[in-house]
Amino acid sequence: MIQAHSPYFRIMLGSTYNVLALYNWNDMNILDALALKELKGVGDETISSLLIFAAANGFKTLEDIAGVRTQNLPLKRTPSSLVEFLKVGHFESARKQISEKIEEWRLQGIKVIMRGDAKYPSHLLEVVKPPPFLFCKGNVELLQSNKAIAVVGTRNNTALGKELTKSTVEAFASKGFAIISGLALGIDAIAHRAALDFRVPTIAVLVDLATISPAVNRKLANEILDNGGLWVSENPPGTRSIPALFAKRDRIQAGLASAVFAIETTIDGGTMHAVNASYAMGRPVFVPDSQAAGYPDLSIPAISGTQNLVKEQRASYYSEDSYEEIHSDLLS
Repeated sequence: MIQAHSPYFRIMLGSTYNVLALYNWNDMNILDALALKELKGVGDETISSLLIFAAANGFKTLEDIAGVRTQNLPLKRTPSSLVEFLKVGHFESARKQISEKIEEWRLQGIKVIMRGDAKYPSHLLEVVKPPPFLFCKGNVELLQSNKAIAVVGTRNNTALGKELTKSTVEAFASKGFAIISGLALGIDAIAHRAALDFRVPTIAVLVDLATISPAVNRKLANEILDNGGLWVSENPPGTRSIPALFAKRDRIQAGLASAVFAIETTIDGGTMHAVNASYAMGRPVFVPDSQAAGYPDLSIPAISGTQNLVKEQRASYYSEDSYEEIHSDLLS
């Protein structure tokens, strides 16, 4: 077995090798790790690099990292805020502030899971740039499930798209699959509602747990929790919702799912973020067979993206006749 302090291990830190397969880097206190996230200009990729570096060198505290010369940190660019933070060293004050935030989140029912923790879903590590933290409210045990599909699609769905979403959820609910989506208007909300109707847990992947967006889906979001579901975000509660974060969170929908079912989407629709993430991980993407579904007009924008995915061989058609085969494949 490769030792954490071996030269070979250190070389791998600079590659895309999944270090977590060899080393549990959750040795650092979560207070210290979250303190890094508070720094301006310090993103999740920087935090992940620092935590992996810390684990590889047996570091457990911010003080340990502060003892390393800046040029020796495994970063392409070291943010000035990080340099100043490590230099000044007001770590106890930072920990106190984070501790107060964690208690505030706890009172709101929000838990923080750090990458490397036993509750962190291992299948999420396959996405590009896995988040170092997951902020969760509800049934966190759902994160470990290997029986979950993402059902996603356009906000401007057709009436047939609504029915296809419901029938897809029903088919997989009957086999005990949880349903993952993003709580957006349209297909996402329909998928969550169908999961509730068919009595299976559903996971809403959000930008911010403190402020549900869109506001019109707050009631639906609360029903998800009331029925054993989960809210999850890679961002701390109170994060301002911007379009880029909605696109970014879509990879988490794919990362938590065994497969992505894109019901309706235009060629350049936001649904493509989840589709692309699933395809990049080598996980299946399915779209409804437009002809078998009975679309009277195959040229409408709502299905232009799904048809193009099949044309480009990045997705497979499915219909009610293929449910059993897909069930079997996903569980094999």
